[in-house]
Amino acid sequence: MWRHTLKGLYQHLLAALTAAGIALLAYLGLNSYLTHSLHPRATDGLDVRAGIYLPNMGDNWNEQSVNFVRMGQALADGTLVVMGSSELSRHGLRFVPYRFFPTELGVPTLAYGHAKLQSYGIFRVLQSLSASFTPRTKLVIMLSPAWFAAEGELPSSAFAEHISGPVLDSLWSRPPARDGLIYWVRHHETWGILGLLAQARLATLRDKLQMWLTGRPIASGAAYDPTPAARAATRHAALPVPNALPQADWPRLLEEARATGRLLSGANPYAVRNHYYRTHLSLVPDPTHQEFARGDPLAAREFTDLSQLMEYLAHKQVRAFFIMQPLNSRLVLDTERFIPTVHSIMAMCRRYGMACLNMYPLRPVPGIFNDDMHLGELGWALADQAIDEHFASDTPWKPSTP
Repeated sequence: MWRHTLKGLYQHLLAALTAAGIALLAYLGLNSYLTHSLHPRATDGLDVRAGIYLPNMGDNWNEQSVNFVRMGQALADGTLVVMGSSELSRHGLRFVPYRFFPTELGVPTLAYGHAKLQSYGIFRVLQSLSASFTPRTKLVIMLSPAWFAAEGELPSSAFAEHISGPVLDSLWSRPPARDGLIYWVRHHETWGILGLLAQARLATLRDKLQMWLTGRPIASGAAYDPTPAARAATRHAALPVPNALPQADWPRLLEEARATGRLLSGANPYAVRNHYYRTHLSLVPDPTHQEFARGDPLAAREFTDLSQLMEYLAHKQVRAFFIMQPLNSRLVLDTERFIPTVHSIMAMCRRYGMACLNMYPLRPVPGIFNDDMHLGELGWALADQAIDEHFASDTPWKPSTP
């Protein structure tokens, strides 16, 4: 009886494995055919010269393929490429880089990233595009202190979001990068990440089938629509971008940023946007909190990931500029706990020969912050000034007084 039962189980298992093998072969064959027969095309009408913001590569295969090429071209031709996390998603600020540089300096700019994209994700996205690095490459990486909090490491959902599509294909084709991905997955919720990646693969096949059946690229809306002024500035922007960026009138611009900060952030005790204060902070008895209460930021995995990113860029001889953002000390009570980490990061910059700006010492005055940690008008203006002067000459940048 047991022999008969085991024989039945064996036959069922063999049938299941055979079916899975046939399905895998069919998937590989169909996927390869569709990949080579389809031609992704941009549907968002965006021009990097007018400023582009990409929260990620996109939510379908056509969009991912277009943006992967778009970002590779930006790195290669000297377009200003800014990578970071949630601070980049503030479209309404005049001085957010993908608005300011195209509109007011005529500098083509592409920004990539949104909340939860951190050092490891930035490293892998750049590694997938390493063939695009040239002496013209202008790369800025915004660092957030929040990445170094106890739960700050790149989450599995962000891994699956950013390391998929053409990014994953590019990394998987290189044995060292593939081994690094396998190691990461094995040490981070293995089955959950594999499930997310499997879903992404099936979604990619679905997108390709849709394009093949309809004969049209999948249309998607842009995450950011450049202003008419930015679009007009494309007439004066040239590709490839000159090695030296044009110099802005920073005394005037900083004074305008201060005035805007006083107007929009001067009516509350925390030096944040007045609207943010009214809709969030004023509704709770005490809005202050501790950012690093559950761990030592120096011991965070993020510190190792950042070191890996800098080491990689140094090896590729990429002229990157890192900016450490501040925390609002009127809302975050333990800002001093992060100071040793900042000093260690600045030492890391020196070790790998990276240019780094430390904005962490900035104190909250109207315009520096939107909220507890995201830059406001004056904060972004100071960051833009540093970016402009860094890529305009080799002279070390000296910060202005807020």
